[in-house]
Amino acid sequence: MDGVRLAQRALLAVSGGADSMVMASVLFDASPERIAGIATFDHGTGAAAEEAASLVVAWAESRRLPAFVGRASGLAQTESSWRQARWSFLHGVAARTSAAVATAHTRDDQVETVFMRLLRGSGVRGLAGLLARGPILRPMLGTSRVAVRAYATVCAVPFLDDPSNENRRFLRNRVRQELLPLLERNEPGFREWLITLGERAAVWRDDVSDAVDEFWAPSVQDGVAVHVPRVATRLPDRSEAALFWPEVAGRVGVALDWRGTARLASFTTKERTGLRMPLSGGVVVRSERRGWTLERAGMGDESAAPPICWHHATTD
Repeated sequence: MDGVRLAQRALLAVSGGADSMVMASVLFDASPERIAGIATFDHGTGAAAEEAASLVVAWAESRRLPAFVGRASGLAQTESSWRQARWSFLHGVAARTSAAVATAHTRDDQVETVFMRLLRGSGVRGLAGLLARGPILRPMLGTSRVAVRAYATVCAVPFLDDPSNENRRFLRNRVRQELLPLLERNEPGFREWLITLGERAAVWRDDVSDAVDEFWAPSVQDGVAVHVPRVATRLPDRSEAALFWPEVAGRVGVALDWRGTARLASFTTKERTGLRMPLSGGVVVRSERRGWTLERAGMGDESAAPPICWHHATTD
């Protein structure tokens, strides 16, 4: 699979599905020395999740790669709860292994993400989707889901289909199975239009990121918290706030739509310290004497996080 490479040491996030198992297989063949380990997360949803985690561990151990398994219990049965717990686990393992996280997002995931951001009224930063500079590596982003499945078949890559991908109560599944096929039938080329929109938004997003660094210099702590000096929030007009706050929030993994941007901009005009406001994705913003801190909820508070069991398997 041409172009799928690692340029740095990486922890591979592998669910046991076709996309991530193919990514792991290709990267192991291309640059095994850059793989810090294989990380998989059991969301506690039943036998299928346990089977997928077992598959991933067996695959990693057969190649003498470290395998890290996170297991959660008591999670709400929502995509956002699963995502928050999974990323908390992945960031923790990445810190322990001094590696960047690599995910198996494909070109199709980018299409779906841009479309969902459109539905939610995201700004330019959100419309860039998965195309952005940042700590997460996405070596499969130029590859289609069809090509991934073909590779898995030809090269006998083991994988398991996640039954939750068929559940249409989740927005992404409805987008994938209903909305995008309907739009493509009526507007051929719609997927390519979304790809182009994401690419153009990513260029604009990178320009904004450079400007924020140059003029306001927010400090990021390990991708889980970002501090903004109070002087930086005294923006002269709404247009600057609409660019500044989505970029800052994005550095802790939050994609703000226009409503979220307006709430955050309004909140940060308050002079009182000690105030807190929740954002999406398990992030809170706190007012402090010197400025504002956006961080993932529960940082430094073990009781705020769902219980997660760790398993680190290696073969020596």
